[in-house]
Amino acid sequence: MIFDSDLVIGTIILIIGMGYWSVSVVEHNNVYVDAVKNEYQFDKAVSTMDNLASSGVLQDAVLLYYFDNGSGALKNESAKLLNESIHLNNYKLQIDNNTILSKNFNGSSSCYVIATLTLNRSEGWYVIYGDENNIHISNERYIDYSDAIHAQPYTQYKLHMPVYYSRNTGISTVKLYIRG
Repeated sequence: MIFDSDLVIGTIILIIGMGYWSVSVVEHNNVYVDAVKNEYQFDKAVSTMDNLASSGVLQDAVLLYYFDNGSGALKNESAKLLNESIHLNNYKLQIDNNTILSKNFNGSSSCYVIATLTLNRSEGWYVIYGDENNIHISNERYIDYSDAIHAQPYTQYKLHMPVYYSRNTGISTVKLYIRG
């Protein structure tokens, strides 16, 4: 038989247990919220880096960055290409520890994602072509410099510059830092 005193004791134990649980949730709530925010932030970074790599934007940006002859035009085009493809509010992107882009980033409470990029192109001549608004890299490979400079699809552009890509180009490390 259940007596009234048993119900009272059970209710008191239940109330005390709920009180401890409530205090625990209130005390540790910020830890849980921070963990969820960090996980969301990390997922955004991974998704952005995955989109950059799978669309080929990351490879083109790295090639433009390293094919720059010192004038800065190709590095600027590399940054422009990446900036158009990254849809985040607070980030910094580095190629081999050189900061390429930084947007509203001060470094506090940040996480980062590293992509190691091995360029998947055959050795040979490629053509960088475009105008003052856009610069691209040809997908076609040419065996000879003269074939690349006179390649029909690219001679119509204001800029058409053959560059040689060799297999001894090392691996590039691209880091994307984001801040929530």
